[in-house]
Order: sequence, then structure tokens, then C-alpha cells
Amino acid sequence: MVVGVAFATGEGASGVVAAARRAAGRGRRRIDGLAGRGAAERTRWRRRATWAAGATANAIATAPVIDRVVDSQLQRVLRPVVHAVLDEVLALLETEPERIRPLLRGQREGLVDELLERLRAGAEAGDTAVDRLTFRVFHPGSRPEPAPPSGP
Repeated sequence: MVVGVAFATGEGASGVVAAARRAAGRGRRRIDGLAGRGAAERTRWRRRATWAAGATANAIATAPVIDRVVDSQLQRVLRPVVHAVLDEVLALLETEPERIRPLLRGQREGLVDELLERLRAGAEAGDTAVDRLTFRVFHPGSRPEPAPPSGP
């Protein structure tokens, strides 16, 4: 009887182990299917997010308020430079016309470089503001990483 019980128990245990293996195989297939679906959804979400980011950037870049901000920055930067330089040049030209002519020829390039540098600084400030706004829109509740220092 003991031997019969041992064999019956062994057969029962074998049946339980086989059933567990079958169930694990079904569960593994189910998990693999869910993982595949998750990967497909992640890809679809990235495509949608990329499209939305592009559409948002385009809308921001073509918005009339951005045009007004850029115009305002150009007025803020260009007007003082032109007035300061023009007033000095006209005063010097009036008092010493022969002295100013070679100076004008030599300084033209420096004035253009200074003007371009101020324009770049204004554009960089505008870019930073737009980057912060876009980051806040797409990453609510988190803080942006500090921007790397700009080059010379």
C-alpha cells in the first residue's frame, strides 16, 4: 500500500508540474504579447509627440505675438546703437572732416560686428525664452536643465 501511495503521489505531482509548465507557457506568451503591444504603443506615442512638437513649434514661430516680440527686441537694440554711433560720427565729422574719413572706412567692419553681436544676443535671449516655454508645455511639473554656456 505504501508503494502504491508513493507511485500515485509521484504521478499526481508529475501532473501538477506539467499543468504548471503549461500554464507558465501560456502566461509567458501573454506577457510577450503585451510587451509587443507596449512597444508598438510607445512607437505610436513618440510619432504623435514628434508631430505635436513640430506643429507647436511651427505655430509659435509663425505667431503674430512672436513677430511683435522680435520687432520689439530689434527696436530696443538697434535704435540706441544707431543713435549713439550716428551722433558721435556726425559731431566728429562736423569738427574734423579729414580725420573722420579714414576712421569711417576702418570702423565700418567693427560697427557691423558689434551690431551683429547685439542681434545675436537678443536672438539668443528670445530662443531661451521660447525653449523654456516649450519645455513647460511638454514637461509640466519638471524644471529644465540649465543651458550650456554659449560660445564666443
